[in-house]
Amino acid sequence: MLRIPIIVRVNIIVFIGSFCVMVIELIAARILAPHIGVSLYTWTSIIGVILAGIALGNYLGGKIADRYPSYLVLVAIFLFGGLLTIAILPALKIVTSGNWFGGLPVMWDFILKTSCIFFAASSRA
Repeated sequence: MLRIPIIVRVNIIVFIGSFCVMVIELIAARILAPHIGVSLYTWTSIIGVILAGIALGNYLGGKIADRYPSYLVLVAIFLFGGLLTIAILPALKIVTSGNWFGGLPVMWDFILKTSCIFFAASSRA
């Protein structure tokens, strides 16, 4: 029986997780389109928020992995990230149902709405 080294297994898991974040980034425009349209501002806010979330998640994930190197911690992080991903649709309904950021300039409105909806899901470590 072929034994796959631990580092390869962990790299495969992280690759799949990163792929899932990319899928979230791509569907974010479809999710936001009925509410804020599809424009350069929409794509700029989506890409910026997702990249900021990835950066924060990688930083915190590295700190957690150095402190607690365990498979259970990795499973807990990915489970928590999955739950945050499930929370995208309820967050969408909450954020877009009211006029939370209506008094702000359009770019800030888009960035803050996108942040409230997608930042937590994209920052999973």
